[in-house]
Amino acid sequence: MGFKEDLQGHLTNLAVKSFNSRSGNKVPTSDTVGPYDAVTLSETAYLYCDMADSSSIVTRFGDETGARVLRVFLNAVCRVIKDRGGEIRSFDGDRVMAIYKGEDAADKAVDTALRIKWAIMHPVHDALLLDSQYRDNYYETGWKVKHRTGIHVGWSYIVRGGVRDQNDLVSIGFPANIAAKLSDYKDGGATIITEEVWDKLKFSNCYSSKHDNQPMWSDPKWVIIGEGSEKIRTSTWYRYYS
Repeated sequence: MGFKEDLQGHLTNLAVKSFNSRSGNKVPTSDTVGPYDAVTLSETAYLYCDMADSSSIVTRFGDETGARVLRVFLNAVCRVIKDRGGEIRSFDGDRVMAIYKGEDAADKAVDTALRIKWAIMHPVHDALLLDSQYRDNYYETGWKVKHRTGIHVGWSYIVRGGVRDQNDLVSIGFPANIAAKLSDYKDGGATIITEEVWDKLKFSNCYSSKHDNQPMWSDPKWVIIGEGSEKIRTSTWYRYYS
């Protein structure tokens, strides 16, 4: 059988064969989702964290320092996500995707985002100042590592995508799609959430009790996200580790 016939056979099978669907009580891993399995998750929050202006890193620093900047950024983001109960499920260059499950999924995701903001502002920047190229560029131009984190909530449908030994989990549904697009939103603070996320947050993730209950988020506004529109809020606040 030639490649053409082999390809057509595999694609036909994928297009018509039914999934073995089930509800998930926790975020699945690639080991727990078979090639024809599908897992439906309710009460999930998706978080996408993306380095801002990353396309200029190689031009600004060269390969070695550029790679060091990216590694430090990703390491910090992933450590905060894992510390706050997130399940990392995807990398896309300088972007990390994590999933949170449960009734408090929105709160856990927002808490993570606020702590990522602190981690990028201080530990990441401070560590990179040890690199002479980063340090010289920072003092000459003021450029420093920045980021944006998008969060959305809802249900998701998770299946495998790819081929044997080279595949990953794929999330179908609004939370992943919208959160990813929010991480590209440039008109506001580093953390961007939808109104659906806001509606699920506890008071301490909406207002700062340490600052006379000041609101931590902008007023809601409608914006175009992809092919639709979403009501969103943005935040410049951060939450530090003591």
